[in-house]
Amino acid sequence: MSALKQRAVLVAGVVLALALVAAVVAGIGAHRATATADARADALAAATKRVPELLSYDAATLDDDLARARAQTTGSFADDYGTILDEVVKPNAAQRTISTTATVSAAGVVSGDPDRVVVLLFLTQTTTTGTKDSSVAGSRVEVTMAPAGDDWKIVGLKPL
Repeated sequence: MSALKQRAVLVAGVVLALALVAAVVAGIGAHRATATADARADALAAATKRVPELLSYDAATLDDDLARARAQTTGSFADDYGTILDEVVKPNAAQRTISTTATVSAAGVVSGDPDRVVVLLFLTQTTTTGTKDSSVAGSRVEVTMAPAGDDWKIVGLKPL
């Protein structure tokens, strides 16, 4: 084989190796982008479902509703929120016969990756005290979601 043919084979081999490396890098990038997009979509859907469950309760079914609220959370937030439910929400709701319903008016992803997604929710919350007094209020909350098993749960909630 002549020197020119050897160089051509060597150049072709280097080009082939570079093309293979570029394809692998592009594939990894595409996989990460897809995983991030999927995480953001899944966390957004979970947040719009879980936050109303977290913030809604009826004085008549308080124990069941607060247990359902706890089930929406995970991590250290679950402990902190459980303390708030036990020490603040439950005694006040029971004593004053308070019921509240939260609904999501709008929602969007602020930031996220496959391990943690931050969602902004606009809420409408209707609170009834006793059988007569009712009020409607709007609020915004920033919710941090994290994967828990096959779903996403709330690991942080910050009113804005």
